Amino acid sequence: DVEKLGKQLGFTFDKKNLHNVSLGQGQEAIAEDAMDTSAVEGHWVILQNIHLVRSWLANLEKKMEQLSEQHPHVDYRLFISAEPNPDPHESIIPQ
Repeated sequence: DVEKLGKQLGFTFDKKNLHNVSLGQGQEAIAEDAMDTSAVEGHWVILQNIHLVRSWLANLEKKMEQLSEQHPHVDYRLFISAEPNPDPHESIIPQ
């Protein structure tokens, strides 16, 4: 569990250096803001339910590339979760 590991390493919601964004309608900008801040300040970000925002995944990929090129803080981490697709022959994340 990411939160448990974070706590062991000093990343918690109380310290405001662990951010959890449950994606859905209208949460994309919040996720991007959390990623921007965290990349600079060395926080952790958890993006949950990316399967709910398939249309945003190309933007997420671009954001990840941009942050990587900007040499993020050494402690910055981004964790992503998704529910599995009920059809095992179909990918949730486009290839």
